[in-house]
Amino acid sequence: MIRTLRVRNFGVIEEIEVELGAGLTVMTGETGAGKSMLLDALMLLAGGRADSGMLRAGCEEASIEGVFALSPELSTRLDERGLEAAGDDVLVRRTISAQGRGKAWVNGCLVTVSVLQQVMRGFVDIAGQLEHASLYDEDNHRALVDRFGGLEADAGPRARYQTCFEQRRHALGRLAELGGDEREVRSRVEYLRFQVKELEGATPKPGEEVSLENERRRLASASRLQALATAADDLLASRDVNASDLLREAGQRLGEMEKLDPTVAAVRERVVASLAELDEGCRALTRYLGQVDLDPSRLRDVEERLDLLKTLSRKHGISVDELSGRREALMAELDHLERRAELRSAVERELATLDDALAREAAVLTKARREAGTLLERKVSDALARLALKNARFSVELLPAAPTSLGADQVRFLFAPNPGEPARPLARTASGGEASRVMLAIKSVLAATERVTVSVLDEVDTGVGGAVADVVGRLIKDLSAHRQVLCITHLPQVAAHASRHLRIEKHLSGGRVQSTVEVLGTLDARSDELARMLSGVEVSKEARAAAQVLIAGAARAESPRSPRRKRDVRVARERRTA
Repeated sequence: MIRTLRVRNFGVIEEIEVELGAGLTVMTGETGAGKSMLLDALMLLAGGRADSGMLRAGCEEASIEGVFALSPELSTRLDERGLEAAGDDVLVRRTISAQGRGKAWVNGCLVTVSVLQQVMRGFVDIAGQLEHASLYDEDNHRALVDRFGGLEADAGPRARYQTCFEQRRHALGRLAELGGDEREVRSRVEYLRFQVKELEGATPKPGEEVSLENERRRLASASRLQALATAADDLLASRDVNASDLLREAGQRLGEMEKLDPTVAAVRERVVASLAELDEGCRALTRYLGQVDLDPSRLRDVEERLDLLKTLSRKHGISVDELSGRREALMAELDHLERRAELRSAVERELATLDDALAREAAVLTKARREAGTLLERKVSDALARLALKNARFSVELLPAAPTSLGADQVRFLFAPNPGEPARPLARTASGGEASRVMLAIKSVLAATERVTVSVLDEVDTGVGGAVADVVGRLIKDLSAHRQVLCITHLPQVAAHASRHLRIEKHLSGGRVQSTVEVLGTLDARSDELARMLSGVEVSKEARAAAQVLIAGAARAESPRSPRRKRDVRVARERRTA
C-alpha cells in the first residue's frame, strides 16, 4: 500500500502532496486537471520509464516521492539487494532532469531503475482506460489463466514444463553442432591431424624459447667470451705477477704486523677472506673456460629450433609458451569430431527421452490449464451477471499448438453477449463497454490470487453508465477488499463507493496553470462533487439530492446487514477458497 505521494514540477503539477489510505480512493475532476499525471507519477515509482517531456515547462528537475507500507516480501527484496528497511515504511524517490537524465533512490540509497523495478515488481498494477483492448490480444489470455490457476509457481506444472523444454532446446543445439556437411567435417579432421602431428613433432616446451635465445647469444659470442675469460684469468692467477700472489703476499705482511700490533688482526682477516673468495672465483673462471662452446653446428641447431618455434607461433597466432596447450586443444577437437557419430547417437537418445518427458509435462500443464479455465469461466460469468450481463457467456478455449517455452496450448477467451449467439473471440464480439466489464470481472476474480498491493484504475469504467455504473462501482469496491485501489472516474455512481475521495482541480496562478488536490472529507463536500458530476457546472438541488441518494445507497450496500452485501461477501469468500 502507498501511504503518501508527493509530486513536484511534473506536467501541470507544480507541487502536490497526497495522503492515501486503504480501501478505495477515488479521484475526480475535469479532463486535463492532472488526475492521470498522478498515476504517471506512481508508475515512475514502480520503475516505469522516465521522459524529460514529463517535466513541467521551465523547470530544471521534477521529483516524485512515495512512501509505501513495508510488507514481508518487500522486506525480503530489500535485504537481497543490500537495501536497509526504515521502520514500517519504504521511501521511493525518482527525479527527472531537463537533460533527460534521471535518478532513483530507495530508502535514501541511490539505485538503478533496473533495481527499482526488481524491488517494486508486481506490487502495483496500473490499468488504463484502454486496457480492455489488451483482452483482444490472445497472447495475454494464457498468462491470465496461468495466473488464476497458480500455474506460475516455481514448482508448478509450467515451471516443470519449461525446465524440460530448456533441456530439450539445449540438446537440439548440441545435435546441431554435431551436424554439418560431411565433406567439411572430413576436411577439418585431416587439417587437425596435420596440425597435431606438426606440434607433436616439434614438442615445444614452456620456457624453451628464452633458454634457446640465451644459448644462441652465448654460441654467437663464444670467441669473444673465451678471449675475455682468458684475459681475466691471466690477471687473476696465470701471469708471473697476478692478483692472487699479490693478495697472498699482502696477507703475509699483515700477519707479521699483527704480531707487533694486535689491532691489525681485523684487517688481516678481511684480506685472508678476500683471498679465499678470489681463489674460488679463479676456479669458477677456469670451469667457465672449459664450457665455452665454439661448435658452429650447435649454433645452427639452436637457430633452426628457434625459427621452427617462432614459425609455429605465428601460424597459430599465440606465443611459443602456449604451443603445448594449443596441441591439447586441437587434440580435443579432433577427438570430438572423430567421435561425432557416437556423440550424435548419444544426443539423439537423450533427445528421444526428453521428447517423451516434454509430452508428459505438456499434458499435465494442459490439464491444469483446462481445470483453471473451467473455474475461471464460472467465476467471470458470475461477475458478469452482477455487471448486468447475466445472459452473456464467457468461455475459455484451449487448442493444441506447437510447443513453445510456455506450453503446447493456445488459449482464447470467447464471448457471446446474447443468448443463442455462438461464442466468438472477444475482439470480434465485445463492444468497448462490454470489454471493459469483462476486464473488470477478470480483475475481480484474480484479486484474491494476485500479490498486487496497489491497483490503479484509470477510467476503466469507460463505456458504461446508468444502473450498470453502480454495479461497476460495487465491483471496484469489492476489489478494494483485497488491496488498495486508486480509481480515476467520471461516473458519480462509482465515486459514491469511495472510502476516500480526492478532487483534482486546475487553476491559474501567476499566469500558469497548476493542479491542486482537495480531500473531500465531509458528506456535503462529496455530495457537491457528485452533484457536479451529475449535472455539470451548475449544481441544482435535485442533483445534490440525487448525489446524497447515491452515497447513501453505496453505504447501505457496504452494511453487513444488507442482503446484497452478504451476497458479495459470500462471493468474495468463494473466490478466495477456489
